[in-house]
Amino acid sequence: MRIIFRIFGYIRPYWKYMLLGYAAMVVSIGMQLVIPRLVELVIDGGLIAESTRILTIGVLAIVGVGFTQGIFTFLRSYMFQFLAERVGYDIRNRLYGHMQFLPFSFFDRSHTGQLMSRGTEDINSIRRFLMFSLRMLVQTAGMLIIITIILLTINWQLALLSLALMPVLIGAAVNFGRTIRPLYLAVQQQFGVMTTRMQENLAGARVVRSFAQEDREIDEFDSELTRLYDRHIDAIKKSAFYFPFMTMLSMLAVAIVLWFGGRLIVSGDLTVGQLSAFYLYLAMLQGPIRQLGFVVNSVARAMASGERIFEILDARPSIRSKSDAVKLENITGRVQFEDVWLRYPQTTEYALQEINLEAQPNQRIALIGSTGAGKSSITALIPRFYDVTQGRVLIDGHDVRDLDLRTLRRQIGIVLQDTFLFSVKIKENISYGRQGATDEEVIAAAKAARAHDFIMDMPEGYETVIGERGVSLSGGQKQRISIARGLLMDPSILILDDATSNVDTETEFAIQQALTVLMQDRTTFVIAHRLQTLKSADQILVMDQGRIVERGVHDELLDYGGIYANIYELQLKEQEEVAAVAD
Repeated sequence: MRIIFRIFGYIRPYWKYMLLGYAAMVVSIGMQLVIPRLVELVIDGGLIAESTRILTIGVLAIVGVGFTQGIFTFLRSYMFQFLAERVGYDIRNRLYGHMQFLPFSFFDRSHTGQLMSRGTEDINSIRRFLMFSLRMLVQTAGMLIIITIILLTINWQLALLSLALMPVLIGAAVNFGRTIRPLYLAVQQQFGVMTTRMQENLAGARVVRSFAQEDREIDEFDSELTRLYDRHIDAIKKSAFYFPFMTMLSMLAVAIVLWFGGRLIVSGDLTVGQLSAFYLYLAMLQGPIRQLGFVVNSVARAMASGERIFEILDARPSIRSKSDAVKLENITGRVQFEDVWLRYPQTTEYALQEINLEAQPNQRIALIGSTGAGKSSITALIPRFYDVTQGRVLIDGHDVRDLDLRTLRRQIGIVLQDTFLFSVKIKENISYGRQGATDEEVIAAAKAARAHDFIMDMPEGYETVIGERGVSLSGGQKQRISIARGLLMDPSILILDDATSNVDTETEFAIQQALTVLMQDRTTFVIAHRLQTLKSADQILVMDQGRIVERGVHDELLDYGGIYANIYELQLKEQEEVAAVAD
């Protein structure tokens, strides 16, 4: 019930619409309850009494009541559907907005398919609950009370006999809901697993085909789909037994009414019209009670879905601005790491250990080391994508945990190794970090990143819409657009995470010329594997297993004869071999 009450919390702003919907439902039910009495009037006062006048009046009254019921049924349906769509909109909007502020660590342990499943199928389950089940719960309870009273007034003996099966029907519905909920929760979970599998396959379509693994992917997807199918079948088995069982009990109640009611007619204690009205009222009551299975089914799905959605909404952003956070509007770019240790959530080993460094404004700090040495971890702490486990990261003398996140990140330009572009216009991709940038500013950034020429060669230039994740561009082109996006922000601190890894030597040289100019007047952290990129750095940090093992400028590190010198010798030898082959 806690989940249901939380869902009701989203209805509160629209209570007027819900009230109007229930008011329309009451009028509609009232009209429906009048019809059996009119049928009784037509049969007893018109047909049996052979009164054409009463017959005509009764039939016209039935038509009028039916027309009125139709109008209010439409109003009821519209209001509840509006309520369902509006609440679905609000929950989906809040879920999406909440995920924007969850830390990287949340997405490190979450599957995209599961998140998409919760934002689509789970919210649709809640919509269906609000559109149909919420109304039916109240309607069934109300009709059960009112029709029971009416049946007792018609004939209390027949009413007690026919209603004796109602507790069994209601008990069966409640038991069905209790057993079906965990089954549907398992279905929803497996639906997310299946969606994750499909999403990964679509995202990695080129890899699948490159390694000719189509059959393997089909088998693995079939395995997940089979699990989803099996869980659906488990739920269907319960439903398949429940609904015929409810129908059997309902027919038993009808048989009792016809048998005992017929005897009352024969004895003169009941009229044909009264028995007809009694049967119609009982049918009205049995309909909602038989639908109670669908209602319980829908409630079970909504509770399972709500549990999955609120699991995300209850995830508190571990990285957020304090209420009294400092807003540094103009960062000078002084960055300090003081005895920093970092251990990622859900891991046991430290990614960084005893990191101490200081970057003065406008300096270039180069990071080099093997994969997993901790280079990207250092740069991830500057915009506070993660919080340190121990120690402090300072910007302009302020602990980043005391700074306003929005103000901080708006002054840090980042070009990631894994380039990501949106399937929108090239111009919008470049200006993503700086909304409202002029066309001239976008073009200037593209020229600086050596992207302008190939953009102008495209069908619509800067207005060209690129494919999903920039699939229509080469790796070097995507990288240069990503660089232009970072440069357009004109940041105080610039982070280049292996930004030239996906470009050829000629393009890299052109970009390096641009970056040499653009890195002036800002603190820059550069991660690169090619030492040519790092030679002019003010400070080079050599990383190994999360520690800084060497530091200095290019010539100093060469003279030291350590890891850096070995890497330099290997790369120099490689270049000489390539040159020899070319000759």
